[in-house]
Amino acid sequence: MIIGHRDHWEAERAFAHPVIRKAVDYLTLTDFASLQPGQYPIQGEDMFAIIMDLTTISKDERLAEKHEQFFDIHYLLEGDETIGWSLQTGGIPSPVEPYRQDQDAALYGDIPSEMPIRLTPGSYMVLFPEDIHRPGLAMEDPGTVRKVVVKINSALFKLAD
Repeated sequence: MIIGHRDHWEAERAFAHPVIRKAVDYLTLTDFASLQPGQYPIQGEDMFAIIMDLTTISKDERLAEKHEQFFDIHYLLEGDETIGWSLQTGGIPSPVEPYRQDQDAALYGDIPSEMPIRLTPGSYMVLFPEDIHRPGLAMEDPGTVRKVVVKINSALFKLAD
């Protein structure tokens, strides 16, 4: 997991993998105010952005997810969002919904080692396939959030080596 902010991207860009660089460049250079919620291609089906408007909810109301094929980059445009995060370790319980390839996700209930990560506008969080995460959480009261999630096929990292 990597956490950053668009205000620091120019200085940190040189240290990022070329695939991450392409995705975060897209996030920092795109005018999302003019775009409607939906899916937008960046690099065909291997890298795309999903713009979404949502209301944050409590941790008890949302299952955590873990992907196997795609990396996620969550980028907050408006609002205040908390994402629960945990690295998959031996102490993680079995998923409540096993991995489904068509959704590239297994879903989890309670995660004992889950840590809340708070995002504010301009923040981004890169989640690796081994990262279990619970997006769209309210730290206190529910609120409206506008965000972008970039999905990156892990095969792109192998091609870039």
